[in-house]
Amino acid sequence: NNAFLLPPFSVVDQIYHLASPASPPNYMYNPIKTLKTNTIGTLNMLGLAKRVGARLLLASTSEVYGDPEVHPQNEDYWGHVNPIGPRACYDEGKRVAETMCYAYMKQEGVEVRVARIFNTFGPRMHMNDGRVVSNFILQALQGEPLTVYGPGTQTRAFQYVSDLVNGLVALMNSNVSSPVNLGNPEEHTILEFAQLIKKLVGDGSEIQFLSEAQDDPQKRKPDIRKAKLLLGWEPVVPLEEGLNKAIHYFRKELEYQANNQYIPKPKPARMKKGRTRHN
Repeated sequence: NNAFLLPPFSVVDQIYHLASPASPPNYMYNPIKTLKTNTIGTLNMLGLAKRVGARLLLASTSEVYGDPEVHPQNEDYWGHVNPIGPRACYDEGKRVAETMCYAYMKQEGVEVRVARIFNTFGPRMHMNDGRVVSNFILQALQGEPLTVYGPGTQTRAFQYVSDLVNGLVALMNSNVSSPVNLGNPEEHTILEFAQLIKKLVGDGSEIQFLSEAQDDPQKRKPDIRKAKLLLGWEPVVPLEEGLNKAIHYFRKELEYQANNQYIPKPKPARMKKGRTRHN
């Protein structure tokens, strides 16, 4: 067997670095782990990409723009971020992850792709994700008030998950190394969005206004001209169509839990060379 004489080859061509909590309740619950994922985790992935000669795509975020003073947000905007606020572990973690990517590209020749992802939703979201789409759908399905933080005039732009996946693949396989926004430029206020969810679910839930969250961005709308021009990409799934799919999924999940169909079974003790591990 002369296999050891063969030249080394890459076992990995492309790395999608998607790790990180993305909803405020999740990343604010453990800011240190969020920072570690976006810093040490990104360094680990860039080191791997360098060793095997792979191209790395970083799942960055619209949060790099912070509470923007430019609207809509294009890729040349540097952002308006509070570096010591409650959201900083995520916002600044992603910003430094982008910095790391371009440092590795410049110094080590690693091929990088950076996607700045705007609000995304779809089936298989975690029930208690904590972001506005899952919050509103879950509240409406359970007949609870839809909680709006602040006056509801802050805006968001929502894209369906399949559009995002297509955008990520298009970016990875492109020759565009600078950051690219991936999002839906159709902008809605949070209040409008709550009213739309109420209509689609068909429930009589009230809308409840709570105090405004700290450093909550007031405007969010992607400028996607770069993605259109260089990737030939834009969202194609209408908002209501995507929401109906997400609502259907959440309704089934609630029914599944109510029927108590899943009862976890205890795992048997593992045997290890004559030794039994006791719980």
